[in-house]
Formats: sequence, C-alpha cells, structure tokens
Amino acid sequence: MNQDEFTRKAKKWDSNPERKRIADNFAAAVEKAVDFTEKSEVLDFGCGTGLVGLRFGKRVKTLYALDTSAAMLDMLNAKLADEDFGNVVVIPVALHEAVLRNDSLDAIFTSMAMHHVENLPEVLEQMRKLLKKDGKLVIGELLPEDGSFHGDNVVPYNGFEPEYLAEMVTNAGFYAVEHQNLGIYNKPDKEGVVRQYGTFVLIGRK
Repeated sequence: MNQDEFTRKAKKWDSNPERKRIADNFAAAVEKAVDFTEKSEVLDFGCGTGLVGLRFGKRVKTLYALDTSAAMLDMLNAKLADEDFGNVVVIPVALHEAVLRNDSLDAIFTSMAMHHVENLPEVLEQMRKLLKKDGKLVIGELLPEDGSFHGDNVVPYNGFEPEYLAEMVTNAGFYAVEHQNLGIYNKPDKEGVVRQYGTFVLIGRK
C-alpha cells in the first residue's frame, strides 16, 4: 500500500471495529510472549496509530514507535498529546535510518506490517542486531491470500505461509521460532463483499 493510501485511511483507522479486534488479539499474543518490565525498551515496528503499542507504553522504560506514514503518525501524536501513554519515542523513518543501538531492545513486535516490507530479509537481520540476547521478535501477519486484502494496491507479499516466514526469521539468526493461528480477519474486498482472511502470530528469540 502506498503512502497516499495510508494518508487517505489514517483518520478513520481506529474506528474500524474489526481492525481493533485484530489488534486486541495480537496484543494478547504479545502479552503472552514478552515479559514487560519497567526497565524494558521495546519497538513497535509499523506502529500506525498505536493501536497495539500504546497499551504497553506505561509498563516499560521506553516504547519506540516506528512508522513511515506521516498521516498515521499524526494520529499517534494526537493521542500522545491528549493522554499520558508513558515514555513513547516516535520514529518517523525506516528502520535502517533509525538511531537505535544494537543489543538495546528487549522486544520488537509488529502487526500487519511485514507484508509491506520489500527488503524483508535485511530488515529481519537488522531487528536481530537491535535486540538484546534472548530478546523476542513477535510478528502478527496474514496467511496467504489472493491479493484482494489490499484491493487495487500492490504489496510485496500477499500474506505468508507461516513456515516460509519462519524460515526467513531463522535465516536472519533467530532461534526457537514458533507460530500459531491467530484467527480470522473479516474485511470487505474492493466490491464490498466481506471476505475472511486468516492471520497468525510468529515468535522468535535472539
């Protein structure tokens, strides 16, 4: 999905109850996988409006919220101006441009963002470098779909076979990689017909 499409959708992003439900499901999986403490430094990659990440902000030392969509980050910054979500550092650039130290993060989590990443193997390797030893990577993603999820917009990946993504994560240097189904995402296609798309969560450890 291009930046113009994100700009068009940003203001109504949080009002979609199905998107909120999927965010809740993924956040529950993150909660189960990650031991958040007041000393934790974590990264929400492709944070969007903060639907997932902000719920953890007050529980950690620092929540880094990274996204390249200015419109999405405008919505996030409006939330931060209205309410105290803890120490949230907004990063409005791609991961390779972010000023983050290697071996500094306790966890990285990302929901419905990896299928937008063209240089995925390189991004996974960079994520591994940023994580501390035993740090967790938690990915929420689509199962393979026919391209209808994004309508006329072309993305690098129309979902993933979990085993394929697990192999990519393993090749990037993670171990103890596991995955499980996360549920169904109900979404209208470009003709307005509600379609069902499978989702899954994948967890790896540095």
